[in-house]
Amino acid sequence: MKICIIEPCGFTRLGIFSYLIENNSLDIIDTVNISHSLNLIPEFQPDIILVNMTNHCHNAEVSEELKAFFEFRQSARIYCYVDASYPDFETPIAVTREVSILNKQALTSLLQQIAADPEAFMPINNFGLPKMLLSDQEILVMSYWMSEMPNYRIARKLNISSRTVYVHKRHLAQKIKVRNRLEFCFIYNLIKYLFWPIDDISATPISRQIKDDLQMIYKTYS
Repeated sequence: MKICIIEPCGFTRLGIFSYLIENNSLDIIDTVNISHSLNLIPEFQPDIILVNMTNHCHNAEVSEELKAFFEFRQSARIYCYVDASYPDFETPIAVTREVSILNKQALTSLLQQIAADPEAFMPINNFGLPKMLLSDQEILVMSYWMSEMPNYRIARKLNISSRTVYVHKRHLAQKIKVRNRLEFCFIYNLIKYLFWPIDDISATPISRQIKDDLQMIYKTYS
């Protein structure tokens, strides 16, 4: 199995190596940032990518580098960890079949599992996972919500009640394991790349109308 580590902190990279080195069948490379990884990954072709996304979660601007990076989900299983107390869950949350998020504290357990049974984490096993954590309507509510649209306008656009919008927001927070809008915004700056831009590698077969609506939001706020 091939693993790529993307981590700016040298001490953290050493710590990750210390867990994975127990299994000498693992072929591991490391780099300090996503920009550098874009040159390494096509040739190395990793099965797993472990990437620190903390800095990117602080940036609401659309990043062409991140858009390019997430195209690697077609061939690798990607674990995005953040140096925060959330997502408040002990195991990675599979946002899509190929991309999971976790807080940095949960990384140790993941590394131990990979070292113990790397075959279980091969991309070929992705088909045993749900294709998407979020429903089509949740994706659209999330996008409007993060564009600071009020509930009544979201309800009007989607032809649903304001109460349904509120319920969707609550379910979104529960699924991503965050406690409030601020924490959700932090994670959203990462997971939005799994739905935008809407193209052939999008992770869910959403309807044409929802694609058009998301594309409009994308053009307005990018």
